[in-house]
Amino acid sequence: MIRRTVVLTLLLLLAKVLPAQGLFRDTVPLQVTIVTELKALLRDRDTTKFVPHAAVVSYRDAAGAEKKFPATLRTRGHFRRQLKNCDFPPLKLEFKRDSVKELLFQGNSTLKITTSCRPSVAEYEQYVLSEYALYRAYQLISPTYFRTRLARITYHDSARQMDDVVSWAFFVEDDKEVAKKFALSTDDARGALFADLDETQLAITSLFEFMVANTDWSVSGLHNVALMRDSTQNFHIVAYDFDWSGAVNPRYAVPDYRLNLRSVTQRLYRGPCKPPESWQPIFDRFIAARPKVEAIYASLPGLDPRRARTTLAYLADFYQLIGEPTAARRAITDGCQPRGN
Repeated sequence: MIRRTVVLTLLLLLAKVLPAQGLFRDTVPLQVTIVTELKALLRDRDTTKFVPHAAVVSYRDAAGAEKKFPATLRTRGHFRRQLKNCDFPPLKLEFKRDSVKELLFQGNSTLKITTSCRPSVAEYEQYVLSEYALYRAYQLISPTYFRTRLARITYHDSARQMDDVVSWAFFVEDDKEVAKKFALSTDDARGALFADLDETQLAITSLFEFMVANTDWSVSGLHNVALMRDSTQNFHIVAYDFDWSGAVNPRYAVPDYRLNLRSVTQRLYRGPCKPPESWQPIFDRFIAARPKVEAIYASLPGLDPRRARTTLAYLADFYQLIGEPTAARRAITDGCQPRGN
């Protein structure tokens, strides 16, 4: 009797905890519908303003029942928000916590939506899936990370002035939820140097950016990285936005001219300096995660098998490099940045 009571108590506790984690607990793509004034949303491209757009989000639960809740959409970002670059801007989804109680989205109130730049073009749909795979890979390797959930979203125009837009996208966890999860606090401080950051986490993130050939990040500029403080006031780095990486290699991505790179597929290490012998534990971490990283590409719904094979071959070049001490020293140790980036 006592045992049954204990088990029941645990199940009740889990029932309260799991819904808050539900959105990111599974990797099966969600089928989501967002109803909003779509034409007005797609015209909202002013990067200096954040205009709220009323929306209703719906999905079906495991039993097939439709669930919906009111929300607000805002366009976000810089490059992909500009109409000259993308037909469809990245989005931020906001909603009241009370409106999603007992729903899959419980425990959240703000989410980023990484959208397809050009939903009508198959190649651009692949970019979304490729970037999502990199978030998943980073989660396998890094102690701190943003959780994500892949979705097939139907955008329906409530004004009936546009046809539905159906596209791949993925939800990205809010930075405040990330900080809470890892007992950290968010910090928007710019000008941080490598010496201000947790050494191991910085090395892992820097090597990951090198692996995927992403040079579009900066600690001091707080560009495509979040900095979060621990109880000792040390910064921990969390990377995001990998679409300009060589592992995604979108048509619109070009390297910063100051880096003297031929293309975004050319790797360049932009992280801290470390003695060559201190890199091996970091390398081992990446090597241990390799089978799971490869499994992401092998099983990702919607990803073109040819793109998966090409990306895995590209990542294999990285693994070969870190397995050769001379090549690793030349590319990483000799190419380091002493103070910051």
